[in-house]
Amino acid sequence: MELHSETEESTTAPFFIPGGHSQIALRRFSDWNTDESLSTSRKKVRRDFEFHNYVTRITQRSLFNGVIMTTILLNALFMALETDYDLKYRLFGFFEIVDQLFQAIYTMEFLMKVYVEWRGYWKSGYNVFDAFILALSFIPMFMNTSGASTRSLKSLRMIRAVRTLRMLKTVSFIRGLQALTEALIKTLKSVLYVLVLLFLLMFVFAIMGYYFFGDPETGDPDNWGDLGSALFTLFSLVTVDGWTDLQSKLDVLGFTSSRIFTIVFILLGYFIFFNMFIGVVIMEIQHSTKCFEKELQTEREITLAQKKQEIIKKQQQEVRQLIQNQTTNDLNKFSELVERFRKTLRHSDYLVTDDLYTSLSFIDIYLTSLDHQDNTLQRLQQLYFETACTLSHILEDDLTEGKTQKESRSTSL
Repeated sequence: MELHSETEESTTAPFFIPGGHSQIALRRFSDWNTDESLSTSRKKVRRDFEFHNYVTRITQRSLFNGVIMTTILLNALFMALETDYDLKYRLFGFFEIVDQLFQAIYTMEFLMKVYVEWRGYWKSGYNVFDAFILALSFIPMFMNTSGASTRSLKSLRMIRAVRTLRMLKTVSFIRGLQALTEALIKTLKSVLYVLVLLFLLMFVFAIMGYYFFGDPETGDPDNWGDLGSALFTLFSLVTVDGWTDLQSKLDVLGFTSSRIFTIVFILLGYFIFFNMFIGVVIMEIQHSTKCFEKELQTEREITLAQKKQEIIKKQQQEVRQLIQNQTTNDLNKFSELVERFRKTLRHSDYLVTDDLYTSLSFIDIYLTSLDHQDNTLQRLQQLYFETACTLSHILEDDLTEGKTQKESRSTSL
């Protein structure tokens, strides 16, 4: 009887999880985060962990980048206002205070980013450039301009002029500008070869022009008198800037055959090498733009995967909490536990759908196949209709033939 009662109880409550089984299931669900706990335990914990995370969150916010961008724009505006001598003379002290404020903001940004990631900061060329400009901005503060000489004042003005390079900090905040800058840097190698070929062409034509038109008595020594002036003249021909004036001057001097020289050089220098230079730059920019778009797509996929992982962790935590609550609540069946959990669900809860039937590509293929199926059914209906019409015509022909035969038999009788 006892055995019979035990078997009957096991068949009527198949989803019952006793206390021991609940603990086993709880351990199984707790194993989901064992790898994370091991990886976090192996990492070295900083002494200033909380403050470091706080500074990291600040530097990663869009508000922080917005403040730096606003500072750069205001700095550019005030530097433009300083070019007005009267305004700078009347508001000299105000401009100095504002410049010190901008310097303090840039310094604080540098210190925060270096504190967040000391080694990774120097791996970026944009960060190294920002640090270099920041270091140059500190030089005028330590220079004594009261008894300085004219030469030192000129060097101080040059250093102050270098401050305008702060505007290039915008490149490090805009991804599109970074992609364009990297494309221009990558084109240097290919462009260098084109420039070398163009320089060789200009050197050959400069020597030829010197011997053809560089005679100080009968030629044009101002434009072709030496190698430097000849190269400068050929540069004007390459850019097609004022080449008609140069050619008309040679025509006045009697060098009518110089038109062949000018036309051949313009065809080679401008239409071939100069356009080749532009084409190389455009091709590299297109390639970098495609790579930039792929990087953005990859980042979107990574962000989506992280969100999915967070949702899965949340679901795992809820399941673990359910099993913990089962050991304390008076629930005899697991179905009762699931039913209570269903009551807590909301319509706004996210659901991770990695199934094949929920992917966009599958839905697209499925809808396309339905369209093809509808087209096939329509053609089959047309075929059936034509078949029915043909059969009806055959039947009518058979009936008419039968009638004619009967009539012919009746008349013969």
